[in-house]
Amino acid sequence: MATQLAPETRDYLRELARKLDAAPHGGKRRLVEAAAGFLGWSIQTVYGHLKQSAGRNPGRAVRCDKGSTAVPPESLVALGAAQRESVRDNGKQALFTTTARGVLEQNEFQFGCSTGHLNRLLRARKLNVAAQRNANPVQALRAPHPNHTHEVDPSLCLVYYLRGKQHIMRDREFYKNKLEGLAKVKFKVWRYVLYDRASGAIVPWYVEAAGETQHNLFDFLMYAWGQQPGRLLHGVPYYLLWDKGSANTSAAIKELLRSLGVTPLEHEAGNARAKGGVEGGNNITETQFESRLRFEPVEDVAQLNAAAAAWANAWNANLLPGQDSRLHRRGLAEPVARYDLWQWITAEQLRVLPDVEVCRALMAGKIETRQVRPDLTVQYRHPAAERSEFYSLRGLDGICIEDHVTVRPLVYGDCAIQVEVARYDGAPLIYRVEPERGYDRFGQLATAAEIGAEYKAMPDTAIEHAAAAMDAVAYPGLSAEEVKRAREKKAVPFGNTLDAHSHLKEIELPTYLPRAGTGIEAPAHAVAAEPDRLDATSAMLRIVDGLGRNLTPDEHRFFSLRYGQGATEEQVAALIEQLRDPNSGAAARVA
Repeated sequence: MATQLAPETRDYLRELARKLDAAPHGGKRRLVEAAAGFLGWSIQTVYGHLKQSAGRNPGRAVRCDKGSTAVPPESLVALGAAQRESVRDNGKQALFTTTARGVLEQNEFQFGCSTGHLNRLLRARKLNVAAQRNANPVQALRAPHPNHTHEVDPSLCLVYYLRGKQHIMRDREFYKNKLEGLAKVKFKVWRYVLYDRASGAIVPWYVEAAGETQHNLFDFLMYAWGQQPGRLLHGVPYYLLWDKGSANTSAAIKELLRSLGVTPLEHEAGNARAKGGVEGGNNITETQFESRLRFEPVEDVAQLNAAAAAWANAWNANLLPGQDSRLHRRGLAEPVARYDLWQWITAEQLRVLPDVEVCRALMAGKIETRQVRPDLTVQYRHPAAERSEFYSLRGLDGICIEDHVTVRPLVYGDCAIQVEVARYDGAPLIYRVEPERGYDRFGQLATAAEIGAEYKAMPDTAIEHAAAAMDAVAYPGLSAEEVKRAREKKAVPFGNTLDAHSHLKEIELPTYLPRAGTGIEAPAHAVAAEPDRLDATSAMLRIVDGLGRNLTPDEHRFFSLRYGQGATEEQVAALIEQLRDPNSGAAARVA
């Protein structure tokens, strides 16, 4: 029904739809019949226009319990979790609803419906394995210019060479469960592919080897980043995105990238989508180039690389006969050849790869340690310099006089170096520094202060900043010179407001019971008569009477242990005084 109604009629139908929604059971038919008589339509025409113009479905009302189920939610979640946990690393699901519900029902989970209905409930609640596989959406990534980010990925090639003859792997010979067939081929052909994120240009390269090695990766990077005859793409990127392969993460390759100013980015295991461009580049190379080798074999890897280079140039330039190899992206008004996009690179963005031998030396990773001199400089001879140069570290946070820093050469810049020092928490602070230039004919630094004409203070180091902050607390309101004079005059820091020991007088010691000691028998000219001794009961009664109270359990226990055999009058008097006032010093007289 495509009849265009007048606005007034559409408004009438919308109002009718609202009345139908609010009408009681049995009253809707009368409303529709009245509308049909008013508009001069049939009842079916009214229902049709209600659906078209008012968006009201004249079908049966939606059940109020739609979407609910008698299956306990915890049972559905457990059923989905059991199936998801059975998914292997290769993505194959090993446990399905029939088996999973049987296992869970033996563990007190209740379902009470058919397996088919359980599957529908799992799909509706996104608990099924298929939905969970797509749980993580893809995050769009962007490179702002060519050679900003390169993606690299090695893969085993379908082609191999055995006894001087080209062979192509076929499923019937090398299917995944028949590894012994592949094991017969000692030296396999590995395909390395580079993908430029911004332009989509790809660079394939082949090597015959037993497996991935850092030597092969180095040779590939030199080939891909170096200038090759007839190839437009070249230069060193700023970022390199790859997986966590052993060759990629080797110390030598990392040292090379660090010296070239390339930041490696490693995606997490199992997230190959992060470098989906090079994954697609591998597939393009396999299907668009290697498929041609079946009809025109080559004799060795050298011929293979020559053929691959010719094909890649044609692919990137959209010059393959009968094929459209332009880059198709949603943001492009029309498809564009990949080399056309790469040519938008500027001179500042195109970093030319140094000589291969220089890169090989950089990969060796010669890192040296230097001590910061009193003028906040370090001396270092860059491989590209004829003699040692001085590098100023003034103003760099975390670097102070006599610190030990590690120094490594960098390729780009004026004999630039990378200086690294450990921060207070162990994290490295990394700086890029170029040597001081500009000396007068006497060999003096031209930027130094001229004596008698100007004064240039050295910038404060981190130590000096910390010292100034502490001075401001210890001597508030004083300048640096005033602080210096205050120290010379032995001024009391903190304005003599700190209570350093007076508070100790206010400490209340706990009550300690006197401890018995052993008297020292000193020689005497005459032996005094032993004083009279009261028995234990009499002595205790005397003490209770003197204190005016009964003894505590601790006091009673002490008295029984110490004076169970009785006590003298002097000892009784001393005990009374000690128990009245523990600080009286009477304990010294208690023998």
